Amino acid sequence: MTSLIGRNVSMAIKSIRTTKLRSLLTMIGIIIGVASVITAVSLGEGLRKQISGNVKTGAKDVLTVRPGKLVNRDSSGHISSINFQAAIGSSSLNDQDMQSTSKLPSVKSVTPLSTISALASIEEGRQLDSIVIGTGPEFADISGQEVAYGNFFSSSDKNVAVIGKAVAEQLFQENVPIGQSLKLRGHEFIVSGIFSNFSANAFTNGGDLNGAIFIPYETAKSISGNSASIYQLLIRPEKNANTSDVSSEVTKALTKSHGDQQDFTVLTQAETLQLTSKTLSALTSFIAGIAAISLIVGGIGIMNIMFVSVTERTREIGVRKSLGATNRQIYGQFLTEATIISFVGGVIGVLFALFTNYCFRVFTSLSPVATWPIIGVSVLVSMAVGMVFGTAPAIKAARKWAYTVKGVEKDKAEIIACTGNFHGRTTTIVGMSS
Repeated sequence: MTSLIGRNVSMAIKSIRTTKLRSLLTMIGIIIGVASVITAVSLGEGLRKQISGNVKTGAKDVLTVRPGKLVNRDSSGHISSINFQAAIGSSSLNDQDMQSTSKLPSVKSVTPLSTISALASIEEGRQLDSIVIGTGPEFADISGQEVAYGNFFSSSDKNVAVIGKAVAEQLFQENVPIGQSLKLRGHEFIVSGIFSNFSANAFTNGGDLNGAIFIPYETAKSISGNSASIYQLLIRPEKNANTSDVSSEVTKALTKSHGDQQDFTVLTQAETLQLTSKTLSALTSFIAGIAAISLIVGGIGIMNIMFVSVTERTREIGVRKSLGATNRQIYGQFLTEATIISFVGGVIGVLFALFTNYCFRVFTSLSPVATWPIIGVSVLVSMAVGMVFGTAPAIKAARKWAYTVKGVEKDKAEIIACTGNFHGRTTTIVGMSS
């Protein structure tokens, strides 16, 4: 058995080497599918680990209030499921929510995160379509995000801005444009600080805040005509306050101010991490599922090429059968060839995915994490695709008939002029028919 498998592998490799270009083109679908799946899962895993690490090292006691009922809870208050559609609706948070929560004795500070649409520009003529976030002076303290240069604005500041690293580099084309001015909706703002690099965390909400411009919330409302939409409230409890108890108090206060409707979600940092992880997992699975379609396309490509190969190698099959090869041996030969093609394609796909992950790490702020289980599963799946889609061509090859010695039933097939001395007797190999 071992020698048979080894012989099949050897013959398959020889056949692939004979038609290198065709074999490579046959692998394309498998390569793309495996590379896409591993890259998608790696990005999701990397982002989840980044967020997890930042939550563990950041402000663990901060509560996040988001619009919409994003989660369902069981009787003990733990998250049982996620309502993905709730995130699509308009914001239900407003200034009254800030006031009602800030009055709670267990709450130390509350700050909003709101967005407005604005095109940032400077006197030199450069423009940048950036995220403009209106927030309170407590944001830097609550989020734990360090201001690398300059200072964050205070409650008395109005036309000042703190910018992310990407804004400094792209709009001002320098690292520390402290004191320089930019315009938003015709209003001039002075840059008072530059944030250190933003990593993915609970406050980014999936966006890259390195390209964001932070301005005072009241100013954001003023220049937008009160159209600034609050997408998050960040709440810092009093020192030594129990986070779960504060979360319950905030929920009661907001429910009351919303007319006894719970069209919002209060999350602790642990719950935010759980929500983000589940959301990323669902998104990653969806993207990976779409990418996996390439594997099916690749499998169909392997099947088509193997059918062509069976037709082209009719004489080879006839010679092997005339020498005593059984249907099972012919079947094993072609199935092994299809499996090796898909396996090699899977290995190349893994290498391409690792190279793509490296490029993401070098040229972006993302840090994909490719784990051995997903690599192993991807390669095994690629082999399974080759086996499944190589079965039909292998069966067709095994069912080819060879007629030898005195031409038994040779009237059913066209004679191939191939006569030789095999095993000490003259044997005529005739046409192959299925």
